[in-house]
Amino acid sequence: MNLAKTDQKKPSTGEFIKKRESSDDLEFSDNSGAQAASDLVTDLNSIGTYADNISGTNEFDKSVDDYISQTLKNHLWYHGMMFSGTFESMLTHDHSFLVRCAINRGSTRKHLCISTKLNRVVSHFLLDYNEEGWGCKNLLGALPKTAKKRFVHIYQLLDAWSLLMKETIPVPRKQFVIYHSCVTLGNKLGCGAFGEVYKGKYLPRGATQPIEVAVKKETGNSKRSAVKEFCHEAEIMGSLRHANIVCLYGIASLEQPIMLVMELVTGGDLQKYLQQTLHISNNQLILFSLDIASGMTYLASAQFIHRDLAARNCLITKDLQVKISDFGLAHKGKEITVKKLKKAPIRWLSPETLLKGIFNEKTDVWSYGVVLTELMTRCAADPLSPRTLKECHKWIKESEHPHKIENGEPKELAELVDICCDKNPITRPNFEEVSQRLQVIVKSYHTGGQFLGSLEMKKSEERKSGNSADRKSPNNGLVQKKSKEGKLRSTERKSKTQRRITSLLRRKEKGPLKLPTGMNPNVEKPSPPTLLQTPPIMKPP
Repeated sequence: MNLAKTDQKKPSTGEFIKKRESSDDLEFSDNSGAQAASDLVTDLNSIGTYADNISGTNEFDKSVDDYISQTLKNHLWYHGMMFSGTFESMLTHDHSFLVRCAINRGSTRKHLCISTKLNRVVSHFLLDYNEEGWGCKNLLGALPKTAKKRFVHIYQLLDAWSLLMKETIPVPRKQFVIYHSCVTLGNKLGCGAFGEVYKGKYLPRGATQPIEVAVKKETGNSKRSAVKEFCHEAEIMGSLRHANIVCLYGIASLEQPIMLVMELVTGGDLQKYLQQTLHISNNQLILFSLDIASGMTYLASAQFIHRDLAARNCLITKDLQVKISDFGLAHKGKEITVKKLKKAPIRWLSPETLLKGIFNEKTDVWSYGVVLTELMTRCAADPLSPRTLKECHKWIKESEHPHKIENGEPKELAELVDICCDKNPITRPNFEEVSQRLQVIVKSYHTGGQFLGSLEMKKSEERKSGNSADRKSPNNGLVQKKSKEGKLRSTERKSKTQRRITSLLRRKEKGPLKLPTGMNPNVEKPSPPTLLQTPPIMKPP
């Protein structure tokens, strides 16, 4: 057969499921001081209903799961769970394709499909399975003898499809998609509406020793919206690398349950830390505000909008460094407008968001201003309390300075609140300007000798009253330590705050986050092959 003259007939519109335009509505969970669980709920990019012959049973689901676990996951063109909006940009060439797992709208039922670009249009073909094997009548419809044929393996079906095309281009999955076998779960740290968080260990590709991580695991039989949030958060976090943003090591999405493997941040969320820690100095609050501003400056420079910035969504390390987390609502782009706001965290939203549904960098800056009020009040109550949500909605839109705190301390942050919560988004600063202002404040404090206090962590207080090996001299501010020769020597004791400030001043800009050995911080973009070749089978570690 002359492949150049092979019938290149494209399936008709009715024979495959076309990509459709979508209009997302934004939904937030109720915000009453608890962790907000948010989700993009409306997505018209559904991949359709089940074929009649794959209505399926538990036995069918188990057979498919076993096939994925034993065979399919070893092929690089299998991407695991994916949703519309994440893979279209990967299909850059006509006849490029990938195989993915998907979930029907309003269901927990999963199925496999082939996503491909045909004549510059991204299309999706459902794969059906029975005891005789895999089939896809619509994909192979131009070959009558092959259309109804069943194949033991999906790659055999793809080889048959290649006879219809001059070339087909398999698209390899991204590097942050990892095998379940690389992750070991430990103690449970907490749980939320859509998942559980565990302390665990992860063995990076090429590494010899595992590292401690936090693992966010999808609960069993999660609905489409919950699974989509997992995958969306991984897609966003996978492209971010900054010292003040929680690092994503990978997403285990090839099998079930889906797991996000992230940097382990042991100090908990900032909201609880502020509520539970006594005597936090103004100096430390300014450092917290600088950490958050630095992370948001990076996020804005990468053209991402967080859309849910709050103290509850910031984590704190044992060294009191703040890291921004929870990217379930983050959006790639400079601006987005949503039609409806359901159960929105009103207290953190800007006037233009409440009035027009607009989200951009300036609306994140407004939310940052509200976070500053949380720092100043130590999260004693929700912002704008004791007003109800309805009263807050009206107050934010009508008041000239909705979040102004009279005689607030530190005064530098009180002034910054007024600037960040400027009701005119044009005169409201961007995050670069906010960060520069805070850096000047930190430098002036350090120069004036004001950043000399120690940090007020509970553990630090316990150490002061405990049996420490190093004793502080009562009057001279020196620490007596034993040298290698066994003699006592006195050295000046620097607080953690001083060390943080010195580090900030010496470092002009924060470099890329250090990753475990064997991990590449940049997403690899390999050139696609020009001819169909079944990619080599990659055996899991």
